[in-house]
Amino acid sequence: MTALDPRLNAYRNDLADVRLRGRVSARRYAEGRPARVIAGRAAVRRAPDSGASLDTFYHYGEPILVFEEAGNRAWCQSQDDGYVGYVERQQIELGAAAEPTDFVATMGTYLYEAPDLRTNATDFLPRHSAVVIAETGILTRGTEYARLDTGGFAPRACFSAQPPRSLDIVTAAECYLGSPYLWGGKSFFGIDCSGLVQNAFRDLGISVLRDTDMQRDTIGEAVAIASEGDLRRGDLLYMPGHVVIYAGGGIIVHADGATMMVRRDKLADFLRDRRFDFGIFTVRRHPAAADN
Repeated sequence: MTALDPRLNAYRNDLADVRLRGRVSARRYAEGRPARVIAGRAAVRRAPDSGASLDTFYHYGEPILVFEEAGNRAWCQSQDDGYVGYVERQQIELGAAAEPTDFVATMGTYLYEAPDLRTNATDFLPRHSAVVIAETGILTRGTEYARLDTGGFAPRACFSAQPPRSLDIVTAAECYLGSPYLWGGKSFFGIDCSGLVQNAFRDLGISVLRDTDMQRDTIGEAVAIASEGDLRRGDLLYMPGHVVIYAGGGIIVHADGATMMVRRDKLADFLRDRRFDFGIFTVRRHPAAADN
């Protein structure tokens, strides 16, 4: 059998996605049941316990397939980026996801228990979260709120009928400047280096894979770069375990695990401080991201 990436293919020794029959060996196979995420951010872990490695997050409204429910955990695969892992059962809802009416167009919004900013905020919905708005026109002290079909209220102004868009990936990435670094994160409240790249491309309407090694092998095309002068705005510079976005003018934008935030740095300083040579980079260029 050909080894498949378990991050992108749902298989274990005892259970596998029926679509992988003939490609992986398992004691039994199952069809994934459609579901959607109903928590703002559902932590996706490598094993079914709270102490297991955090790999990524599924976000509110994300369509998923559920292959197993056991106790308070569900083994799932995202239908957006294909990532496989375990989430808390209470954070998902079985059944085909309804077509979203709106998307979170700001960097995020709080979900309140009542249509009033003075009430308890029960969750945080990240940018791009796909929602079904059940009711609008709910006014409290001049602010209009929307009620979601899963319950809870959020400011109507935070939603748009179309997914949010940015001019380019640098502009999109810079919206996260100052956000805290969080391994596995991909929201304004916590994001890692590859999550920043994934979100930036999503702002262009382009779906890319989640982790740095996946992106390094699949986004755009590899380009041979001899020096900084050959770089273009929007180029992605990959090194083992990290990626930075070239913003032009000798500047990079990245979610930096050393200083634990999204920041701008001079590329020359980044290389010097980490004692890297320019040759460490694998440079990927996507036509939609490159400054031509």
